[in-house]
Amino acid sequence: MRIAVVGAGLGGVAAAVGLHRQGHEVTLFERGAELREKGTGIVVMPNGLRALDELFPLGEDQLYWFTDSLLHGPPSGAEEARREMPSLMADWHPLVTALIGATPPEDIYVDPIARLAEPLPSFAVDRIALLGDAAHAMSPDLGQGSSQAFEDAAVLTRHLSGAEPADAVERLLRYDAERRPRANRMMLGAARQSRLTSRTGISAWLRDLSLRAVPSRLATRQMATLWHV
Repeated sequence: MRIAVVGAGLGGVAAAVGLHRQGHEVTLFERGAELREKGTGIVVMPNGLRALDELFPLGEDQLYWFTDSLLHGPPSGAEEARREMPSLMADWHPLVTALIGATPPEDIYVDPIARLAEPLPSFAVDRIALLGDAAHAMSPDLGQGSSQAFEDAAVLTRHLSGAEPADAVERLLRYDAERRPRANRMMLGAARQSRLTSRTGISAWLRDLSLRAVPSRLATRQMATLWHV
């Protein structure tokens, strides 16, 4: 079956590879002139690893850091962001601000974080399916953006295995039924976590106190549910 994948992001490339391996004729469209590193980084949780055939981790001599703050207007440039961050993180461990200050501006990438305001009612319409950020763009607070895109690609590949053009609509509805509930729960959970972690003052103190009171067994169970362990 001839399939067009629009967007060479993590989910798009993963879906294109998976569908190609299934024997489909896949064309990958990308508006950028070349594929290059873009974005603030990638966190792949255990559920994301299970959806991948291979993983390419950072080398032993490399270090990656990420931080965010409330955005008021357009994002600042790398040099300005490096000057702003230490003051915003003055109550953190001194090594954190030292690490930021030691990072060359050319190695700093500033990117606004965007997410969908509400979950989509469907990931599939006729012979078109959405995956990755197109389907469930979420904040990074659960570290699930990339893993959910990889899950999309794996499930889509599985449902289109052996499919002919006449099967496409039904198979994509199966993909939607399997992926949309879980992905939308993750998106809403990330939004809740974002509101929780962005608290300051007395509300932040009460948050920390409440979290310390959560039994470790319950916290472990919640993480297992998140990762499908």
